[in-house]
Amino acid sequence: MSETSIEQSAVDLIKISTDKDFKILTEASTLYLTDRYNSDRLTDLNKTIESVKDSKIITKFLIKQINELIQSDQPKVVKHFQSNFGLDESKCSIIKSILEKYAEELRKIKFSQTLMISQLVDMEWKFGVTASTNYIDKLGQAFLQIKLVYNTGGKIESRFMELTLPQFYSFLLEMNKAKSQMDYLS
Repeated sequence: MSETSIEQSAVDLIKISTDKDFKILTEASTLYLTDRYNSDRLTDLNKTIESVKDSKIITKFLIKQINELIQSDQPKVVKHFQSNFGLDESKCSIIKSILEKYAEELRKIKFSQTLMISQLVDMEWKFGVTASTNYIDKLGQAFLQIKLVYNTGGKIESRFMELTLPQFYSFLLEMNKAKSQMDYLS
């Protein structure tokens, strides 16, 4: 079964579900995203959604859609579900109210996922001066070689840069700005 047909069957099941069941599944899907590392909570959620018919298909669909909405920072939730999937106003208002209820937790998820692209593990640098070159204007010019070692989800990678002093000062300024913004947010 293709992903499109699975989505369509989930949408069809949502359309025929009661508002009460849909609210249970939407809240469970949102709670899964906000509290997925709490195994006791997940066990409770599974017990809750098992009472609803075809809950697995609908829940998988909702988790995927809500996660995409978080990542794309899409403010028009109702419009997204109405135009893309043809859901009626009552189902869209349920989604909107639950997402508003858990807005702060969902923002934290987006922020944490954004920051975990790569983690700086180590940084090495060497300062040097050009002693020999074919270009007279480059002779005696200072430079900085930087090796950045970072973790990209379990894989350690290294990147090398060579900067002139003006480039280094510009880089340093940007790093100080980033540090001050991170200090402000924490």
